[in-house]
Amino acid sequence: MTKSSAHLVHLHNFRGFAIALIIATHCLSGFDWSASPLMESVLKRLVANGTILFLFIAGFLFQHLSDRYQVSDYLLKKARYVVLPYIIVSLPALIVFTVVMPRPDMPSYFYDFQPWEKVGFFLVTGSHLAPFWFIPTIILFYLASPALHWLDRQGWFYYLLPLALLIPVFVSRGYLDPLKSFVHFIPVWMLGMACSRYREVAAKWLKYLLWPLMVVFAILFACEMAFAKGTHSWYSSIGKIVLTLCLYEMFRRWGERGAKWFGLAGTLSFGLFFLHSYVISSAKLLIERFSGGLPTGSLVGYFLASISAMVLSIFVVQVVRFVLPGQSRQWIGV
Repeated sequence: MTKSSAHLVHLHNFRGFAIALIIATHCLSGFDWSASPLMESVLKRLVANGTILFLFIAGFLFQHLSDRYQVSDYLLKKARYVVLPYIIVSLPALIVFTVVMPRPDMPSYFYDFQPWEKVGFFLVTGSHLAPFWFIPTIILFYLASPALHWLDRQGWFYYLLPLALLIPVFVSRGYLDPLKSFVHFIPVWMLGMACSRYREVAAKWLKYLLWPLMVVFAILFACEMAFAKGTHSWYSSIGKIVLTLCLYEMFRRWGERGAKWFGLAGTLSFGLFFLHSYVISSAKLLIERFSGGLPTGSLVGYFLASISAMVLSIFVVQVVRFVLPGQSRQWIGV
């Protein structure tokens, strides 16, 4: 089956929205929510699991470009433009958390490791910076790409999707365990592949199912608020999968109009992913130093902080691209 390689503008804009959501998620820690615990809980659960959007898009693009797939070329590009930037961007955090200060929330046995063992542990688990758990997980998808490419060409593969969508109910996202996270997110990648392979069918279904799916998401979100203890319950995972389909359809309908708001973020998405944690952490340190503590959490403050973090992260990425023309993709992924 041959397929056009035309730019999927709606998916590009959707990717920009996905990185904006991830940045917004990590801005929550920049506020003191003790006076508004319910608001904090609602916001945390609303923005959590935004990685599902990214994995759906990655699965979609993997299948969309499957006619060009060559395993050695594919893995080499991922090594150069994902793994290498991951290591380079990780260096400051690795130095800080192995030499200068301990990393909070690490297992007690971690502090018995030698420095080189700590570095290895951090890189394999992605635990040195909040968003970096995602990189070891997606690397497993890259390594599994030969099998995924073969399965895409088997007529029976996509009949397994309804059953696969039950996986997050029984397998949670892995804490310090990329393999468990890989299993947890398999149905998301499959769903992206399915929406690419059967794009016209998906468009017809989603045209009529958008609002029913929004209702399903609302119900799952209400259940999450009522019954889930944390922000990564199966209610959240299934709910975000449903929301992903809704957002995919909304961006498809929006078409090129979405580029005004999310086109640049889509272009810079990997750079924003790699650098935004440093931007947010630096801002928090400065605020705490000069004000004596974190600001009181509010909806308006959180919205403005998320916008500011996005703008500052874009600025930093663009500065790196200007300083390293032709090389920035190996350094920061874009």
